[in-house]
Amino acid sequence: MLAQEDIRALEEIVGKENVSVREADLVAHSIDESWMEPHLPDVVVWPVSTEQVSAILRYANERELPIVPWSGGSSLEGNPVPVYGGIALAMYRMNKVLELREEDLQVVVQPGVVYAELNKQLRRRGMFFPPAPGSSEVATIGGMVANNSSGMRAVKYGVTRDYVLKLQVVLPGGMVIEAGSLAKKTTSGYDLVRLFVGSEGTLGVVTEVTLRLIGLPENVAVVVAVFDTLEDATNAVYECVRYGLDPSALEFLDELTVRATNEQQGLSLRIKPTIFVEFHGNEAGIAEQIEYLRELCEDNNCLDFQMAVTEEERERLWAARRDAHDSIKLSHPGCTMIAGDICVPISKFGEMVSFVHELSEREGIIIYAFGHAGDGNLHTEAIAWRDRPEIFQKAVRATEKIVEHALDLGGTVAGEHGVGWIKREFMVREHGPSLEVMRAIKRALDPKGIMNPGKIFPSN
Repeated sequence: MLAQEDIRALEEIVGKENVSVREADLVAHSIDESWMEPHLPDVVVWPVSTEQVSAILRYANERELPIVPWSGGSSLEGNPVPVYGGIALAMYRMNKVLELREEDLQVVVQPGVVYAELNKQLRRRGMFFPPAPGSSEVATIGGMVANNSSGMRAVKYGVTRDYVLKLQVVLPGGMVIEAGSLAKKTTSGYDLVRLFVGSEGTLGVVTEVTLRLIGLPENVAVVVAVFDTLEDATNAVYECVRYGLDPSALEFLDELTVRATNEQQGLSLRIKPTIFVEFHGNEAGIAEQIEYLRELCEDNNCLDFQMAVTEEERERLWAARRDAHDSIKLSHPGCTMIAGDICVPISKFGEMVSFVHELSEREGIIIYAFGHAGDGNLHTEAIAWRDRPEIFQKAVRATEKIVEHALDLGGTVAGEHGVGWIKREFMVREHGPSLEVMRAIKRALDPKGIMNPGKIFPSN
């Protein structure tokens, strides 16, 4: 619990107007998009510079006060929830594009810049930052770096980590360091950039990010392929990857998800297992890829195969996938969605989807399945209600079984949402003794344990 002297000290650093203990502000920073119960911070602080962040962390470290960095609040695993109170460090006022180095295809940004807004600016110069998280309208670059976020285009372009060249990071004691280089490659020293990317605010606070960019594709086309069975759809996904297609996105929606998107978005997709495939490139190359895809889909009993080339058509179709999470939520008013985010080897994706559907039927609960099929990343949404504890616990336990099965198949507990609070108890099983190496790194950089305590590492 912070004392009044702590509040006054923070006000001296950032100004009284950038420190709040108002209930509305505390509540707004007490929960993300996960199913966790809210945990109120003691205070919310809005820094606007690296110098202020440094001073805040130096003070918090001296007083051993928890620091929880907060970005867009769209996390699904409790990543930014202040489970031990302390200071919610709201980074979204540090939202400037500091420099665009067009000749080097690089941009320098503060952590509060929103992904979609950044790409709007970059598009005017013929460039973009590819990872494309589902929450792109609210996700900030700082949050994406913290969670190593990715999205629909990861199958071709990779994840956030692949585009971070350099970071400015404030360590718990207030020291400001620069990690990385402006060069495209380096073998100089330990790769600290990759250490901080995905660390979920447990090692320090990122205050500046230099990103590598790529040029906009010459042409874009989207194909929607519909199948009669889950097996046919997931076999088509596997063969797309196995036989050398090069999609920029390869997405899967089960029947339940298609139905929800139709209802909530006014679409008329056939209510069957469906894959969305996007291609980038020149016109001839795309045409060749689409024809090959058609053959693969027909070999797997495809019921319908449609192509969209115009931007309006593509946007309408992609809305079905991009807004799947929201469509599902709107389809069950008042529900709590227990989200899952696992990733398995591509050859096991079909088995993973089948397991989810069998589990849903066996447990008598609704579970949606969709995701970035091209890289084996499956999202699930188990539907529950807080006022129906039996169903709620079933949904939580079913999602845990999904994670356990993914580990059985050689996969991971977190494809792109991070570990946060909710999945931390699985870390021993996934990482074994190497988890102790992670703990040692945490102790070395944050000996007093003030940075986002309770996240990533299991309780015992």
